[in-house]
Amino acid sequence: MSEYTTIRIPLRVKKKLEIFAKKINEKSLTKALEKAIEIASREADSFKGDLNIVLKSLKKAKDIGETDASKVDQYLYGD
Repeated sequence: MSEYTTIRIPLRVKKKLEIFAKKINEKSLTKALEKAIEIASREADSFKGDLNIVLKSLKKAKDIGETDASKVDQYLYGD
């Protein structure tokens, strides 16, 4: 018999987990969480860059509002 524990997560995270469970056609939130961890672990293992640099750059990110992807050169390089 497996051992179990209880974890507390914000309701918004539970909703995301429910949505993920539906996407992978899984009725059990436990199995959906297990699959999400498996996927995240595999992705983290395949990442070759320096995660600290990525996280540091995200600290400086800010919301610039709605943008138009067709104007990416203009956003990056100006007129």
